Amino acid sequence: MKIRRYVGKDTQEAILKVKMDLGNEAIILNTRKVRQKGPLKFFKKPLIEVLAAVDEEYGKARENQFHKKSYGTPSADFQQDHSQIGPRIMDKKLHDLENKVSGMEHMIKEIYERVKTNQPTNMLEQQSNLASFTDNASVLKIFHNNLLNNEVDADIADWVINAVKEKVGIGSSINDTASVLYNVLSGVLGKPEVIKLRQDGRPTVILFIGPTGVGKTTTLAKLAAIYAINHKKKVGLLTADTYRIAAVDQLRTYAEILGIPISVVYSAADIQGALEAYSDKDLVLIDTAGSSHVNRLQFDELKTLVSATQADEVYLVISATTSPKNCREIIKNYSFLEDYKLIFSKMDEAPVLGIILNATYITGKCISYITTGQSVPDDIEIANTDKIVKSLMGSIVK
Repeated sequence: MKIRRYVGKDTQEAILKVKMDLGNEAIILNTRKVRQKGPLKFFKKPLIEVLAAVDEEYGKARENQFHKKSYGTPSADFQQDHSQIGPRIMDKKLHDLENKVSGMEHMIKEIYERVKTNQPTNMLEQQSNLASFTDNASVLKIFHNNLLNNEVDADIADWVINAVKEKVGIGSSINDTASVLYNVLSGVLGKPEVIKLRQDGRPTVILFIGPTGVGKTTTLAKLAAIYAINHKKKVGLLTADTYRIAAVDQLRTYAEILGIPISVVYSAADIQGALEAYSDKDLVLIDTAGSSHVNRLQFDELKTLVSATQADEVYLVISATTSPKNCREIIKNYSFLEDYKLIFSKMDEAPVLGIILNATYITGKCISYITTGQSVPDDIEIANTDKIVKSLMGSIVK
C-alpha cells in the first residue's frame, strides 16, 4: 500500500494532484484544513491536505499496461500456448495470495505480542490485577500518588482523598471510588467561563494581569483575533506595559495585522480617556506589565490601574509550568483582586497538570482558557475540565 499526502488551495486541486500521481484507483483516506505557516499568514484561507493511498499491485499493473501500450504485444515467436499460460497465471496468483496471508499472520502475531507485554491479555488476567486492590485504602493510596505525581500540592491532595473517603463505603468498588474522585475533582475545577459581552451597547472591558513571562500579550492577541475575525466584533487594544518596549511593539504588530486600533496608556490617569475613545467598540482588551511583589512601586501602580479601569472582567494568567510553591506565592501577590478568572498558558510545555487544581482550589476562581503554543489565534481553547480531571486521576492498574 502506497500512502502519500497532497496539499492544494482547495479540495479539487488536491484531489487532482492525487489522480495525476496515483491514478483513478487511489483511495482518499482523510482530508483536513491546514493553516499556512508564518505570522503574517494566520488569517489567510487555510489549505486543503488530502491523505490518499493506492495498492502497490495496482501501481505495477499500470506500469505493465503502459509498457504494453508503448511497445506492443509480443510477437508470435514469443507467444506460448494458452493452455500453458492459464495454469501458470493461476499458480502465480495462488503463490501471491499465500504470501499475503503469511504476511498478515506475521503482522497479527507481532501486534498480539506487543499488546500482551503492555496490558492484560484477557478479562481473567485483568480481573486478577484488579483483585489486588480489594480495600479502599489501597485504591485511594494509588489515586493519592497519582495526584502527587501530577504535582498537586500535598495538602490539596490530602484534602481530595479525605473528601473521597467521606463519600465512599468500606466495600465500594474501584469504579465507585473512581467516580467519587472524579466528581470531587470536577467540583474543585468547576465549569469553564469565557468572556461575556455586555448587552447594553457599551464596550466590554477585559484586563489581563499576571507575572512576567507567562504570555499575557500573546494570549490577549489570540482572543483579539478570535473575536475580530471569527465573531466579527469591533475590538480595541490598550497596553499599559510600558516597561517592556518589545511588548508594545509586539502587540502593535498584531493590531496592524488584524486591522484593529491600539493605544498606549502611560498612567492610570490616562485610562478613562483611552476607554472613552473606544466607546464604539464591542470589546476592549487591556495588557499590563508583569509585576512582582519585590518591586513594590510597580505593584502599587498595577493596583491603581486595576482600580481606575473598573474592568468588566479580569483574567489572571498563570503558566502551567509553575511549581506548587510559586503558584501559592503568585496567588498571594494578587490577593488584592476582588474577582477574576484563571487562564493557564504554556500547556504544551507542562508535563503535568497539577497547577490547574492547585490554583482553582486555593483561589476558588473559575477556569476560562488554556493556551497550547505561540500560534495566533489557533493555540488557545476553552479549558476541558473532563480531560484535566482524567489526567489528574491517572490509572489504577499498575
